[in-house]
Amino acid sequence: MNKYKKYILVFLLGIIETALYTGYILAVGQRDVLTSSLLMTTYMIIYLGIISWAIKDVNSFLMIITYAISCGVGTALRLLLWK
Repeated sequence: MNKYKKYILVFLLGIIETALYTGYILAVGQRDVLTSSLLMTTYMIIYLGIISWAIKDVNSFLMIITYAISCGVGTALRLLLWK
């Protein structure tokens, strides 16, 4: 896979993964067992997939920065969309 496509994929998956995790935290706060369980399961699948596929063979600090920024964006988007 092209190096730049990998950065884009990690960025997008990081946003999705962190938005799911933020949703999980919000669901736990509301004691919504089913929703929080489904969100945590989905979050862990994506998170472990990112770690095993993209982060483990990182050759530059840029991949870590890309993932970290996507996590911040995902959290912000999820909180902005939460009612």
